[in-house]
Amino acid sequence: MRSILLIIIAIFYIGCGVTPSNEYKPYLYELFTTQYFWADKVPRHVAYYKYNSPQEMIDDLKYKPKDRWSMAVTKEQNSNFLNQKSVGFGFSFRVIDNKLIIIYTRIDSPADRAGIKRGDIILKLNGKKVTINSLIRATKERKEVTFLIYRPTIDKNITFNLTAQDYKFKVTQTSIIDDNIGYFRLDSFTEEATEEIDGAFNFFKSQDIKNLVIDLRYNSGGSLITASILLDKLMRDMDNEVQFKIEWNSQNQNKNLIYRFETDKNSLDLDKIVFLTTRETASASELVINALRPYLEDNVAIIGDRTYGKPVGMEGKSYGRYIFYLINFVVKNSNGFYDYFDGLKVTKGCYTRDNDFLHQLGDAREKLLKKALLYIDRGSC
Repeated sequence: MRSILLIIIAIFYIGCGVTPSNEYKPYLYELFTTQYFWADKVPRHVAYYKYNSPQEMIDDLKYKPKDRWSMAVTKEQNSNFLNQKSVGFGFSFRVIDNKLIIIYTRIDSPADRAGIKRGDIILKLNGKKVTINSLIRATKERKEVTFLIYRPTIDKNITFNLTAQDYKFKVTQTSIIDDNIGYFRLDSFTEEATEEIDGAFNFFKSQDIKNLVIDLRYNSGGSLITASILLDKLMRDMDNEVQFKIEWNSQNQNKNLIYRFETDKNSLDLDKIVFLTTRETASASELVINALRPYLEDNVAIIGDRTYGKPVGMEGKSYGRYIFYLINFVVKNSNGFYDYFDGLKVTKGCYTRDNDFLHQLGDAREKLLKKALLYIDRGSC
């Protein structure tokens, strides 16, 4: 059975503001004491009046030794995520040695369409030295701004004019390397991603690939349905075998679900599957890896860094302008394993830092992908 459940990480949703009403508080508390996975850890008496926002209440009541994710989002924020909509320029950056370095651009975002690339270094914004605060202001103002960017690969400065705006984006990129190796970048498990995933595997099927590299290094999770559909593409002739199981607390055992494999027309018969991961690889991304391991232990590898560690999920509950996402269940593979709160470990000898910004994602010379190709060739890193 497949249901619209989310297994998301809170990275896109922090900061919902103050709510004008206290009406949500009894409802939210009831969710904590009945449907929250760690309901037995919730205080029995709570003074509702002291909370100024849903997120403040959630942060106080959640089971802190384990729960890093329960949250409140607005309905608009929730809709934007599910429908692959965002606002801004569409790039992510890291501050390294006091430099703002682009690590990736969202596919089809304003930055991507303008030609900004991984590895570009932002020097100035509207003629002034760029700072994180000035980037945040430019995103909020939604006015055209001028970026001065240094591109190390050509040793030149380039100027880009961009406007922060609402935009739709894609989450997949595909290519073929060395005739029989597929490269599949997947940035998120949104509900809309299923059509993109189907198209990607139609392409891989037509190319008769034997090995697949799945780049999840910046994928923080998403829909269980989308994760299940991807798993169907990665194995053939396993119909009705268990993909994964979701298990609720003792009060909600009737909500437990088992997801099973279904062979699709474009399901692949692969020799090796290699995942590229970082500490930002989370949730549904980890679920897919963990679900495959009981069946393909010797043919699945993780290259990069240990994943984030989120073997739990949530089912959104709507109230007023908010949707409350509290941790509701754990996600187990067919062997019952789910205890990877510290993340999934990389394959022995395959730890590789994600610090090669001179090559684009999908470039066979890029550090993590190069290591994956070596693993496919030799069976080790």
